[in-house]
Amino acid sequence: MRIIKLFIFLFSLSMLSQNGTLSNSEKQAFKASVIERSNDINSFSAEFSQVKHMKMMDGNPESQGKVYYRSPNTLKWEYIKPYDYQLLFKDSKLYIVEEGHLSEVDLSSNKLFDKMGELVAGSVNGKILMADKDFDITYHHAGPNVKALIIPKDQNLRGMFKEIWINFNAEHLIRSVRLIDPSGDYTEISMKNIKINQPIPPSVFQN
Repeated sequence: MRIIKLFIFLFSLSMLSQNGTLSNSEKQAFKASVIERSNDINSFSAEFSQVKHMKMMDGNPESQGKVYYRSPNTLKWEYIKPYDYQLLFKDSKLYIVEEGHLSEVDLSSNKLFDKMGELVAGSVNGKILMADKDFDITYHHAGPNVKALIIPKDQNLRGMFKEIWINFNAEHLIRSVRLIDPSGDYTEISMKNIKINQPIPPSVFQN
């Protein structure tokens, strides 16, 4: 009986180490690895699925599309299903294409949208882990992988996103992002078919 209890105790400690927060040395090593990898990313593309989970709604609306990134700060989200919708962050501006109509937001004159632009781009290329000034960031084990909990310090941004969870795969590339709003509803974005430093046609980033 004592052996069984000891086994259960050791198993519990093992599970805690796999799912608890990273130690300081683990955190520094992981953060350095992600940042080093992100510095080597000149371009990034992937397919994504986006699911919105809302407590007051039956079913979870899902969207699908592609995301493209070009260093240092050009990013495009292209929604394909169930509707065509594009978001292009480029040259301190946000271009939105909806139903064939183009609208433009000057990020440099709108601090909230500027922070959102940094958040979105940083979540894709991993450089958000360098933004300690704007976000409180903690690191947690997720089985063999790592996930980062990111809490905005800016009150306006926190009014939109209470928490952001970023899940990394074994290669320390971003696998999924969960955006949790103050009500507890959340949006889950999962990526697949990730391509690093592969040619992207210039037309992709034309507004």
